[in-house]
Amino acid sequence: MMLIKAFQAEAERRHAADERTRIFARNLEDLTYSFEDAIENLAIQVEYRRRNFFGRLEDRSPIVSGVASEIKEIRKRFEYFTRIARVIGVSGEENSSAANGSVQLARQTYGHQIDEHFVGRVEEMELLGSYIEDPKCRIIAICGMGGLGKTALAKKLYQDVQDNFDLVAWVYVSRDFEPRRILEDLYLQLCPYDVEELVSEIKTEELGRRVHKIQLDRKCLIVLDEIWSPDAWDQTLHIAFPSGDTASKILITTRVREVAAAIGAKKRYIHRLRYLTQHESYQLFSERVRRMHLPADQESERLELGKEAVKFCGGLPSAVINFLQFIETKHTLEELRSVRQNLESYVRKSQEIGGTTSTLHLLSLSYYNLPQHLRRCFLYLGNLREHALVDAEKLYLLWVAEGLVSLQDHTRGETLKDVAEEYLIDLAQRSIIELHEEEVPTVTRFKSCQLNPLIRHFSLLKSAEQGFFKVVDFGRGRGLMPDSSTRNEAYRLAMNFDKYEGGCDFPLEDNEKKHMRCLLFSVKENHQAFVWPRMLSSLAVFIYLRILDFDGFDFQVINRPRGIGKLVHLRYLSFRNCILPNLPPSVCNLTQLLILDLRVRPLSKTTIPNVLWKLKKLMHLYFPESFDTYHGERLRLEGLTELETLINFNTGMLNFEDLLQLFNLRYISSKIAGSSKEIELITSRMNITSNGNLLRTSLEIRNFDCYAEENHSLLRNILECQSLTVFCMEGHICHLPIHSKISQNLAKIVFIGSQLRQDPMKTLEHLPRLRVLILNDDAFVENKMICSAAGFIELERLELLNLPNLGEWIVEDQAMPKLSTLAIVNCGKLKMLPEELQFVRRLQQMKVQQVHEQLENSLRMVEEQMRMNNVQPFPTITFERSSNE
Repeated sequence: MMLIKAFQAEAERRHAADERTRIFARNLEDLTYSFEDAIENLAIQVEYRRRNFFGRLEDRSPIVSGVASEIKEIRKRFEYFTRIARVIGVSGEENSSAANGSVQLARQTYGHQIDEHFVGRVEEMELLGSYIEDPKCRIIAICGMGGLGKTALAKKLYQDVQDNFDLVAWVYVSRDFEPRRILEDLYLQLCPYDVEELVSEIKTEELGRRVHKIQLDRKCLIVLDEIWSPDAWDQTLHIAFPSGDTASKILITTRVREVAAAIGAKKRYIHRLRYLTQHESYQLFSERVRRMHLPADQESERLELGKEAVKFCGGLPSAVINFLQFIETKHTLEELRSVRQNLESYVRKSQEIGGTTSTLHLLSLSYYNLPQHLRRCFLYLGNLREHALVDAEKLYLLWVAEGLVSLQDHTRGETLKDVAEEYLIDLAQRSIIELHEEEVPTVTRFKSCQLNPLIRHFSLLKSAEQGFFKVVDFGRGRGLMPDSSTRNEAYRLAMNFDKYEGGCDFPLEDNEKKHMRCLLFSVKENHQAFVWPRMLSSLAVFIYLRILDFDGFDFQVINRPRGIGKLVHLRYLSFRNCILPNLPPSVCNLTQLLILDLRVRPLSKTTIPNVLWKLKKLMHLYFPESFDTYHGERLRLEGLTELETLINFNTGMLNFEDLLQLFNLRYISSKIAGSSKEIELITSRMNITSNGNLLRTSLEIRNFDCYAEENHSLLRNILECQSLTVFCMEGHICHLPIHSKISQNLAKIVFIGSQLRQDPMKTLEHLPRLRVLILNDDAFVENKMICSAAGFIELERLELLNLPNLGEWIVEDQAMPKLSTLAIVNCGKLKMLPEELQFVRRLQQMKVQQVHEQLENSLRMVEEQMRMNNVQPFPTITFERSSNE
């Protein structure tokens, strides 16, 4: 298997250069899956035999001999491919300079070639210019994805500031950097008239020392354009640049943030380049059109075309330029109007034209620079819905179920989901995706990620080219998406059934069923006439399916496909956002299942059979918020020793004692309704580590009053558990313990009806990780509340809801420095916000509803002043009246 993957890795690196190698890589993919299927099929059958018959498989048994013959056939195919590899020059070695060279971008030294059409980024230019002038800043790095304009921005900056330096130099580093060539180029640019000897005769070390000395003696500006790897700096370039005090500056451009982070840690500024807005994209488009000096009707038609086209360019300047170059070949109004009729497909087609300057070529460089394990993860991104934020946790679980995540070379104690998160961060560091953090990190650090539309388009193209994914979107019309498969067969299928009607073209070949590994089905609206396509009415034919995901279906209206219980290879099963009357008991046959997601739509009820305890390999289990069981029995979970995540643990529907056996549990969310015994039990589990790791807990307690000391003692015990990260409490508390007796890991607190008489802020402001605080329905019943100086250092969201006695709120200097969201609802006695509303300027959003008229008027005045003074960023302030007014 390692040999197969080694050949496959090199073949994929050479993909772009040679059609023979492309076909070779596809066949190796088939061979890999055949091998995996054969081995896993044997393992499942052995496990089934042991579980049911306690029998021992002999070497001559039909099961073993059948797999042996499959392996023998795979060996023959591999030997055949080995011979082909020799012919086409694929060696299976990890590094191939020829392969890397095949996807290089031909690039010039741009130091003195300034783009006269540079558009926008005025604020970014000013910011970068300030760091160029800052004597404390030694290195300025511009990071961003290919085609975003890093080099254009660096060129403009280079032009504007070069007169402030004694010497300037610009070198292009590239993926396969040549240290000798870079040092020679630097030396010749920095002292072109002082070279008395042939540079080629100077030793490399000496060249480095000379370039180093020049920067100490003179004030230099050096641009290192397109550094791809920290190795370029660590192995050679660092010797040529002073690490101590000097007036010289280094400006670098890179797609990989890790590169910038590795250079000059103490005296650097890293600037992440943003996408252009639609207005800026159109400005770039229109300026270039006007410079063409076209007839008025031609110019007008192009400008109108540009207003729509920039929507599909994803904020990439290179995409705008590529489309402009494309329509330059359209000389008549009829041709331009024809482009307009199918604009999106033409914009995307234009990104493929132009060779090494095309946007897709620029994106392909980033793809081929990915390590092998990240390429498959990247291809998964394209199948998820266009323009939508991609749920980070779902992505992790899909990668895990596919076997794309490995614990090899990772520290002990990390889980597969931890490693998947590292993969996602790596993709973000390489400027391929944008990450959005969870407001309150619990199960994961990140809530979602976002893919630029053109990167998604590229992912779909590569996916189709390699037969990795087939994407079908009936919401866009009949049949395949415009950028769909160029290869008939694929191993994975993602389908959006919006607007699906019976009789629509269905792009699934009969021979694809036997090797299909992933089915992702989604829909936004169900309709009574919906009937599963005949090919999907029974799923039993997908014998090697690993992933089955239903998203948004109403199985009260639509019949669930048959045969789910026969998918014995299944590792991932999800009914998230569906209406699911009952979970089929046959799921107990899915012994390879790692992930089961039953988070159906809120307010819908699901009946769950008592069979989940048989799924011994389950790692992540997500229950509905509310569910039933057959005959009202409690579900058993004993024996699920691999379980890491348990969501919506309902103490009334599950055996609590089973929790004590889940030694690998990392995160649990639970709801308890007024039971002292259940609170005591959950507290005892929260204090037990899971294989040496602290159990993270989200706990919601309803209808539980602490009038009696016994109950208040239980509350204090819970709050002291260091595993507690999210806590919601509905019921009388009266007073809180001192802050040192409260979990320092709490990130979110919700108090409802707590009737606190002591100011809770004096206690809660000391919690170092608290990000969200909500006080609701008489959670605080006194008149005065104080947020002390330097308190609530991490608080981002604060909600004061239905606190009718609150009349005075003081916020001292430097309190709540990160507060971005504030809600004040039905606090009728509060007439003025603290400190003359100065801290409001730091907010992004503010909601005001049913408050004193004086407070509302004051806020409106502040809002008007900020608008007049053009205060940025400007908070969104929402004023709402009660429904009775």
